[in-house]
Order: sequence, then C-alpha cells, then structure tokens
Amino acid sequence: MTVEPIREKAKIKQLYQYLNGSDPRYALIFKFGINTGLRISDIISIKVNDIFNEKLQFKEYLIINEKKTSKEKKIKLN
Repeated sequence: MTVEPIREKAKIKQLYQYLNGSDPRYALIFKFGINTGLRISDIISIKVNDIFNEKLQFKEYLIINEKKTSKEKKIKLN
C-alpha cells in the first residue's frame, strides 16, 4: 500500500476549509505542514521559542531536527 500526496489545489483547499470549519487548530497545522513540507511529528514538537525571539519578533529561520531522519532542517520564516 502506498500513500499518494494530494496534488489538486481544489482538493487541498476543500480539505483546509473542512478542517477550518471543524477546528481551526487542525487547519493551522495542516496549512503549516503544506507550506513547510514537515511531518506531523515534527510540527507538533515546535515551541513558541522556536519561532519567536525574546522580543516576540519572528526569527529569521526555524531550525529543527527531523524525528524520522534525524537530519537538521532549516526553514526560512517570512
């Protein structure tokens, strides 16, 4: 059994709207995953301190160690 990604933009939008209607928190996680390419195990381990600095401004990069591959991933925040 293989898992295929959702490639159609209309289906992605439809899924996002469904999640946003049922629980906006899930919609946020979904959109974050779509835009960063991270696995859910990596997304749920992100802390506020990973994204914001002491002055509550966005950091330039989000740096995480992927759980599955143990590789460091650096994502530009904008």
